[in-house]
Amino acid sequence: MANIIEKSFSLNLKVLNFLGLYSFGESSVVLKIRAFILYFVFLVLVTILTFINTVTEKSSNNMETNAMVSFLAETVSFSFKLVPFLLKSERIRECINFFGEDCFAPKTDQERKIIEECVWVCRRNSTVYFYVILVTHICWNFPVLFVKGRQLPLSLWLPYDSSATALNYYFTFTYIATAILYAAYSGTIIDPLMGGLAYHATAQLKILKQNLQYIDKHEDHTLSNSNEDIIEYHCVYKHLEQCIGHHNKILWFVDEYEECFSWSVFCQLAGSMFAVCFCCIGLTLISVNSVEGFTYIALIIDVSFQILFYCHYGTLLYEESNDLKTAIYMGPWYKCDIKIRKILLIIMERAKRPMLITAGKVVDVTVRTFLSVLKTSYSLIAVLNNYE
Repeated sequence: MANIIEKSFSLNLKVLNFLGLYSFGESSVVLKIRAFILYFVFLVLVTILTFINTVTEKSSNNMETNAMVSFLAETVSFSFKLVPFLLKSERIRECINFFGEDCFAPKTDQERKIIEECVWVCRRNSTVYFYVILVTHICWNFPVLFVKGRQLPLSLWLPYDSSATALNYYFTFTYIATAILYAAYSGTIIDPLMGGLAYHATAQLKILKQNLQYIDKHEDHTLSNSNEDIIEYHCVYKHLEQCIGHHNKILWFVDEYEECFSWSVFCQLAGSMFAVCFCCIGLTLISVNSVEGFTYIALIIDVSFQILFYCHYGTLLYEESNDLKTAIYMGPWYKCDIKIRKILLIIMERAKRPMLITAGKVVDVTVRTFLSVLKTSYSLIAVLNNYE
């Protein structure tokens, strides 16, 4: 695995590898079998059993029902969200490692600074997210062990009585806790990964902008201090050729990124909207100062950041690509040979269509979409409160 990617996403990729959803080398049959087994046993099966219990159980109070619906909203979205990682693992692995190729390695101190900042942001996001998930998991599962009676962290339909014996109870508790942990890490640890990949594309655009804006400062040629000097065609043609190739690779990555992750992002946006809604309703049914209240707040923050990862870095990518033509205009194009000006003009025309990531090729992944999701969640809360 390439050095830049390893530094940025080592934690994410290790977790995904443990779950069978990512391979550091060629995917093996054993890894794929493990991925499918864990997926069906700890995600699909639990989702089905939770749904059956939600539909058939009539004695549950509003808070329990709300907790189950919140869990279902997330797990259903995770079930669809992970499908590309199961079916297109090789293609996704190539997309993840794309910016780890030698051609994207920094060549100057300024480029190195941009890449190091990008790597630091990705590592920070992944580390914070990992521990937030862990704390939320502990708060969700383990308080029931200290409550009288053999309660479970999640109500499932079971063909046996889980409270009949201590063995039944602890076996069921362990299974549910493991399933929740699997859903939490498999469905959410990929969010800072996908957001970070978009940020790596943004970092490459920043490097490209510098190379195009300061075309007269390129190491392949030098200019005198006279403003009347003309940058000859042969001096910068090779440099522009490299810039065009760099731009083509970034464009290819964005297209491949959308092909690999667009469906996953769409599922997350839809699931998060309902999850935030029901978590907020849950807060109205309990004390905010309780452990359950803290858990709901942590879940709302967690789910909101899942959406924000995509929307924030999608917006940065859009803005950087949109500023590419401005960077060219701010450069010394007026000193260039007429042939160089024509090439720069073509690049500017091509940059008029900015790089925009979409969810399911339907919704633009921008901060505006994030605000729309929050507004829609609030509307759902109002409707459900009026219905009650």
